[in-house]
Amino acid sequence: MRLFLALWPGPGVRAQLHEWAVSAHAECGGRVLRAQTLHLTLAFLDEVDPARLPILLALMQRTPLAPFTLTFDHLGFWSDRKIVWAGAAAVPDNLVATRDALLSQWGATGARVLTQAFRPHVTLLRHARRAPSDPHPRPLLWQCDGYALVHSVRTPRGPHYRVLAEHRGTTPEGFLAAPDENSSMPATQYGIVG
Repeated sequence: MRLFLALWPGPGVRAQLHEWAVSAHAECGGRVLRAQTLHLTLAFLDEVDPARLPILLALMQRTPLAPFTLTFDHLGFWSDRKIVWAGAAAVPDNLVATRDALLSQWGATGARVLTQAFRPHVTLLRHARRAPSDPHPRPLLWQCDGYALVHSVRTPRGPHYRVLAEHRGTTPEGFLAAPDENSSMPATQYGIVG
């Protein structure tokens, strides 16, 4: 299973981020990501054996993320990857600490942990031609109260995201795992990347 941990915005923040993407697209070209797939990746876990999923869910359950506000205040462009993204100049310490704790615990179970710098951002455009001329839109406040474990399923049309679990709030009771693939209960689905 190709898995990652992410902050998943609510409908209001998602709509505003998508507006930024559409506006940037008019100037920068490229491909606008669909609103329902916009997220901030905390950590990419790569391919994980499904048999290890209960271990990952257990460590998520005991690792809450205290609520905080993330202020998106600039747009950036990675020319080598042709990506326009939204970023926050200030990253709350508890977000970094929670990410580090999750990766440390996951590594302690014998899992391979990818060592990569944490550059919090939300990808807005892929295959963009250039950077936005105005990199400072009106700041966008995102009230974050948790994080999600997401399964990225490869399909002929691109990745399909399925939220497997979420931890909201500061107690173990805030943890909720989605039903498994064979359950009759619906799981959260986020469709094909735009």
